[in-house]
Amino acid sequence: MTRGSIARSLILFAVPLLLGNLLQQFYNAVDSSVVGNYVSYEALAAVGSTAPLINMLISLAQGLAQGASVMISRHYGSGDVKALRGTMNTSIMLSLIVGVFLSAVGFVFCPGLLRFMGTPEDIMEGATLYLRIVFAGLIFTSLYNTGASILTAVGDSRRPLYFLAVSALLNVAGDLLLVRVLSLGIAGVAIATVFAQIVSVILVGFVLVRTKEDYRLTLRAVKIETEHVKTIASIGVPTAIQNTIISLSNVMVQSYFNGLGAVAVAGFAASSKIDAFAQLPIMTMAMAISTFVAQNIGAGQAKRARSGVKYAMLIGIGTTLVLTAFAFLTTRQLLSVFTNDDKVLAAGMTFFHTMAPFYITLTCTQILPGALRGVGDVKFATISTIACFVVLRQIYLAVITRIGGGAFYTIVNVSLGYPVTWGICAISVLIYYRSKKIS
Repeated sequence: MTRGSIARSLILFAVPLLLGNLLQQFYNAVDSSVVGNYVSYEALAAVGSTAPLINMLISLAQGLAQGASVMISRHYGSGDVKALRGTMNTSIMLSLIVGVFLSAVGFVFCPGLLRFMGTPEDIMEGATLYLRIVFAGLIFTSLYNTGASILTAVGDSRRPLYFLAVSALLNVAGDLLLVRVLSLGIAGVAIATVFAQIVSVILVGFVLVRTKEDYRLTLRAVKIETEHVKTIASIGVPTAIQNTIISLSNVMVQSYFNGLGAVAVAGFAASSKIDAFAQLPIMTMAMAISTFVAQNIGAGQAKRARSGVKYAMLIGIGTTLVLTAFAFLTTRQLLSVFTNDDKVLAAGMTFFHTMAPFYITLTCTQILPGALRGVGDVKFATISTIACFVVLRQIYLAVITRIGGGAFYTIVNVSLGYPVTWGICAISVLIYYRSKKIS
């Protein structure tokens, strides 16, 4: 990342990340597809409605992993092996502690959280069952995210891809076996997901323990080191807070869709999978530019870091335009992977077609904060994102669903809550980034 063609470095690093992210999205997409086609659209709604809650808890663990990743990249770029290993050991222990905590909290409180979201009664039982099984496995998700972030931080984005490929295939096979053959329904897809995550943790742990590189993991050395907690927390905690609060906002958005009934929930669940895939190029480039900037700042190459941001923006914009155009033109066919119910398909198409034209604004809200994260500047992006994606979005939704006695409470108007706040956030982050100089 610190020498050679900038565009080539970013692309070669980002492609495995993109494919890995595709496979991660594949987990929940496969669960939704199997239950939507082989159980019922109510089962699809039950599984889909849980995604914001799962993401909310995972976001906390991911934020800490991102903080560790930035510091590991910086230590790796500067050649400080002692600090590199200390940060690794601390981040793994933190992920273990956080994973246990999140598993317990999620398992115990999921029924109350679903009721808080206004989950329709006809999908409550299935949603609770799915959530409890998946929450029980959050410790493995937390450990995998940290292990994969270590490899990514040192420039190895390929092996996490291989691990995800193996676990994704296991997830598909498990879903089909447990649902189609053993008729376990919603419980089957949840069990398959957790099993696949356990396998991915074993694979990434094996590589870290067996490697001969400076980032080799010694299990008996894994512990909390106070000085590294502080550096990880300086970046990871604001990022975790930002991710968690945004996910909480998405839980609130889900509650507005829940108020429109099971058909709208199922349509939103199906289309949100396409939405997640369409946003992947931007999210991936945001991850790549964080590592790129952190390594180059660690190596004393600020000019190269700034050039990398320009390339990342161009790549993100170009790939997003192409992918969004394809998804927009083939939305019905893509949604048919999850359901064949005409009403659900219509609701899903309405949601996606309202969102898709505005994805381009996400390049500013994701890639530029990713670059700033690489130098440890996370405060403004965190504040701006929370203000726009949480506060303004909730104000918009509260107003639009109440004015006129609920006459404007429609799928289109609820969906617009996303692009309206994306645009405001993009402008604020762009202005801030232009006022700063990465160094």
